Amino acid sequence: MNSVVRWLIIGALAGALSACAGMNAGTTRGTPARVAARSPGVFGELAPPRTVAPAATQNASQLKTALAAATRGDAAAQFVVGSDYLRGAGVERSLSGAAFWLRKAAAAGIGPAECDLGYLYETGQGVARDYPKAAKWYGKAAALGIANSEYNLGLLYTHGFGVPRDYGQALKWFRASAAQGDPDAQGLIGFLYRKGWGVPRNYTKALQWFHRAAARGGAYAEANIGEMYFTGEGVAQNYSQANRWFLLAARQGNALAQAALGLAYLRGAGVPRDDARAIFWLRQSAREGFADAQNLLGDLYRDLGRYSRALKWYRASADAGNPRGECYLAIAYLSGQGTAKDPSRGVAWLHKAAVGGEARAQLMLGVQYMIGRAVPRSVERAYAWVSVAARAAQHPQYAGIVRNRIAADMTPAQLAQADRWVRAWKVGRDIE
Repeated sequence: MNSVVRWLIIGALAGALSACAGMNAGTTRGTPARVAARSPGVFGELAPPRTVAPAATQNASQLKTALAAATRGDAAAQFVVGSDYLRGAGVERSLSGAAFWLRKAAAAGIGPAECDLGYLYETGQGVARDYPKAAKWYGKAAALGIANSEYNLGLLYTHGFGVPRDYGQALKWFRASAAQGDPDAQGLIGFLYRKGWGVPRNYTKALQWFHRAAARGGAYAEANIGEMYFTGEGVAQNYSQANRWFLLAARQGNALAQAALGLAYLRGAGVPRDDARAIFWLRQSAREGFADAQNLLGDLYRDLGRYSRALKWYRASADAGNPRGECYLAIAYLSGQGTAKDPSRGVAWLHKAAVGGEARAQLMLGVQYMIGRAVPRSVERAYAWVSVAARAAQHPQYAGIVRNRIAADMTPAQLAQADRWVRAWKVGRDIE
């Protein structure tokens, strides 16, 4: 058999396996995996940082008075003006204006201004993103007992942004915020007990904290209770109970709960199967930017043969840096489903997904390097990417078959080089 034809067949096999693995991966768990909004973390989009509740003026006249006082050096007025600019209250929203006035108020020791300035540094709004500076200002405000700053500082310690990852410190600050009645902080304490991070895993305590938060309307806690019932984690599995809690959280705009409820309707888990309701809730979640919901919508539309709509949601996920969305966008360009076929663009997206740790993309990228059409042929890179895929793939035997076939065409020196690349690889870096 001609070698190019042989590798085209292997490439088609890898693509088919990747598509099948994708459909399986999307349904192996009861709810979508958590995806971080800012960068990989543990709480994802369910726990964004928060500003202090508005101290804002009500109209342009009041703003003018506050601005005059702020200009004279009144620190409290500087916070009010900065808060108005941050929220667009009585004035056109200006993040640079917010940063200017909040810096002045924070320098004078106004705790809420310190919290909001930390928020700007954490999110990169009006200033360059700087996690250490965010931690510094959150720490100053937290020392004054500002609950939102205690909560935000706990998140930084949980993610390891600007400070070393330290679940014990995270728990300390969540407890401080929770003691002031913050339901989100109470929910996050429950999550630490649920996962056993910084404390021994204890489902009973996790549920106690979740219910305490849920009694105060904490959507994050409600979503966690739903997830535990859906998966049978620490409680008897009960889809009906899960969906009751998901609905409470979903109505408050919780993205994971909306996605999980959509998935329940899609599967008929605890509710009658209803594709229309599934699409409704998945869209709600996807519009919040929840990448797993975007991918699920893409899967649903793809299975219905509505490839252009599937592509829209895969692209949204990919543009947000989600490796699975990047992988399926790549498949669309390679196959021409929903868009014009563009192998070069497809391989570029495969590369992004592979670097991000998506095993299907790693397998397919390895085959592309072996075929050598959309990228220069390289048996070393082909072997390395397929080997990395074999370590993480849901069905590693398939990647192993492809890897062994590539190895048969390699010299000992080429194998040694590829093995060095494999040993050095980690998520977020290229094969080199």
